[in-house]
Amino acid sequence: MMLNSNVISLEATTPCGLHVSELAEQAGVTAATIRYYSRAGLLHATRDPHNGYRYFSPADVKRVQFIRQSQDLGLKIADIKTIFDSVEQGHAPCTKVEILVRQRLDAISRQIEELRATKKRIAAAIHEWEENGSLSAEEARFCPLIERLGCGH
Repeated sequence: MMLNSNVISLEATTPCGLHVSELAEQAGVTAATIRYYSRAGLLHATRDPHNGYRYFSPADVKRVQFIRQSQDLGLKIADIKTIFDSVEQGHAPCTKVEILVRQRLDAISRQIEELRATKKRIAAAIHEWEENGSLSAEEARFCPLIERLGCGH
């Protein structure tokens, strides 16, 4: 059997790296997540000039896992980008990470307090409605149940 000399080996033309779907599978996320992280500037792919496919480094598996772990600690994409920028500038980011995580904890604590206050207002409104019933539509412009409560702020 004769081989066609015009056939180019795929190994010779395929750059080293992982396709979006391969990176996603190895990192335990979806391909959409990989694309999102790329758009956000957290991942940097190389493009194959022949087909336009994006290829990622095998090291990006660990990078995606770090992103997920950072998000589990409540860090935002911008925070994670700051961490990566610090590393790329040759700085150890641990002090910055600790500051960011503490700031997130403070923000979450404030949100919890706000939610507790909202829960208290909702419970009081429901109690008021159960005790006094609803107003007629003629007595209110929008919703009698809400208007009767007045401004809670």
